[in-house]
This record gives sequence, C-alpha cells and structure tokens, in this order.
Amino acid sequence: MIIKEIKDNVGIITLNREDKINALNYEMFIDIEETLKEWENLSDVKVILFDGAGQRGFCSGGDLKEFYEAFLTNPSCLNKHEFFSKEVLLDKYIMSYKKPIISHWFGIVMGGGVGLSIHSDIIITDETTKWAMPETKLGFVPDVSVGKNISTLPQALGQYVGLTGAILEASDLMRYNFSHIFCRSDNYQKLIRELFKVAKENPQDKIIEKFKEASKNYNLPIRNTYISQNMDKIEKYFSKNSVKEIYYDLKDNFDDSFAYKNYHNLKIRSPLMLNVQFEKYFMCKNLSAEQTIDLDLHILNYATDNGDVAEGIRATMIDKDENPNWSVKTLEDVDMKIVMNILNEK
Repeated sequence: MIIKEIKDNVGIITLNREDKINALNYEMFIDIEETLKEWENLSDVKVILFDGAGQRGFCSGGDLKEFYEAFLTNPSCLNKHEFFSKEVLLDKYIMSYKKPIISHWFGIVMGGGVGLSIHSDIIITDETTKWAMPETKLGFVPDVSVGKNISTLPQALGQYVGLTGAILEASDLMRYNFSHIFCRSDNYQKLIRELFKVAKENPQDKIIEKFKEASKNYNLPIRNTYISQNMDKIEKYFSKNSVKEIYYDLKDNFDDSFAYKNYHNLKIRSPLMLNVQFEKYFMCKNLSAEQTIDLDLHILNYATDNGDVAEGIRATMIDKDENPNWSVKTLEDVDMKIVMNILNEK
C-alpha cells in the first residue's frame, strides 16, 4: 500500500491506494514507520520525499471506513483507540526524524494526510491543491497536531478553518506559511529532478537550503482565492466570543449566501466538538506540536468513547444521511465545564 524507492539519495515513499485517494490505514502506518526506520541510518538516503499515487490527491486522510468497520463496530476489537494511537506514534516519530523531509501536497490533502506531512522541511503545492481538516463533521476536532498550525492563523480565519472544515488552496497555504513552494503541476517532475540533482551533489545538511534555491524558478505568484476574496465576511462572522454567537449571527443573515452556507455547514457538525475546537484554537497558541498531538489523541479517545466519532463517520461516510445523532444535540445543550474538562484532563 506504499511504494518505496531510493533514487539519487532520495528515499521516496508513495502512498499507493489510488482508488481511495491514498487514505491511510493501519497497515500503512506500520509500513511507513518501518521504512523510515530502515532509512534513518542508511547513508544512501539523505532526504525523504512523501508523494501520492494517481491524480486525485496526495491523501484523503485516515481510512475512516476501515476504522469504523475494523475498530469501532467490530465486536472482537479489544482496543478501539489503537488506530489513532498508532497514527499519533508515527506522526510524533516524523516530527523528530533525523533526516530532512519534503512532501508533495496535490489534489485532495486532508486529515491524517496533513498530519503525516505537515512537519516536513519543505511542502510543495500546486494549482490543484485542496487542503482541509473537516473533523468537526466526523465527531471530533482537527487533530494530528494541525490545531497548532491553525492557531497561528488570525482568529477569525482560524475559527473559520477549524470549525467549518474550509478548503484552503495553494495560495492560502503559501500566504499563511503552511507550505513553501507553489509550482505548476506540469512542472512538478522537473522540480523533483532538481531535488535528485541537489541530493546527489550535496551533503545532507545542505539539501533543504540548496533545493529552496533551485525551486525559486518554479514558484508561482500567490493568487486571490475564495478565502482571500471573502476575508471581510470571515472577519464579520467568525470574530466572535463563542460558537453560539457565530452560529446565530450566521442565522440572522440568510440574505448573505456566505452566512447561509456556513450556518447550514455548522448545523450538521457536533455541537460539543465545535465548542472544543473553538477553545482549542486559543489553547494551542501556547502548546508545542508534541503537546498538541497528545491533546488531540485525548480528545479523539473521548469522542470515540462517547460514540460521536462512530456517529459522525456513519452519517458522513457509511449511511451518508447527513443526519448525525450527536451525544450533545444542540449548542444550547453544551456544558462549557465539560468542554474545559475535555481540554484540561489529559
């Protein structure tokens, strides 16, 4: 389910489940970790490249259908937390990996695929990139330490991205320092040939610097995007002091298509987890990536145990009825003491 190859001192790991937009399953977590450990002390490998098979995207996230069937609803599964625990161990290992890492974010880039690669030394994007963290729709919150990155965004934008699962394009990712190179998709192979040349000709500690220099000729100018064109509305609706304020301000402005769309977007998401994410945005400003991912796993385990993760996956990906029966039904039912306990009892 992964393809591994060493070429000109570049260790290439290609996620290879094209029919599932390279969704990560438990077996892949093991294979990726074993490959990285094998290459960590191998002199033939100076730099790692994460890529995805096919044209649809780098990675659509964790394979939540498999997680639902093999872990959540499988009576013989003794540890429903094992899937995400394994993912977190891999991501934490990558955070402290000895060798430089480069990742290729193209097409769909979501959830666990973001977590796998967001700590790369260089992230390459192109005009096809569609990046999102849609977890509040699935009964939890943006996880795998990505909340730390979201917390670096201005407040209104950070809340918009974290609460709604908004899509970021390459220009957004470049503008807010989530990525480093924005090239045309039809220039990607030329750019990677530059990487092979740089890796072959330079010591390991010079590769990132030299590759950044070589990539300058491929970088596209940052463009206007849906987000940049709607920043005034994002500021207007998402600069509030609570999820309820955001929600009811959107509801009161249905003559605005942006408000109408985002009200209905929030309406189907977990009321409890919307509030957890709202508060987590501020908390993550003072946490490291390692502390953030530990908090993420704690929240995930809570949401797994209370049934919200299973219900979110069922409503979105299994039955696809878009009618989840959350443990907490409405925003009015959310107990903020419970929200703060979830965030602090880890």
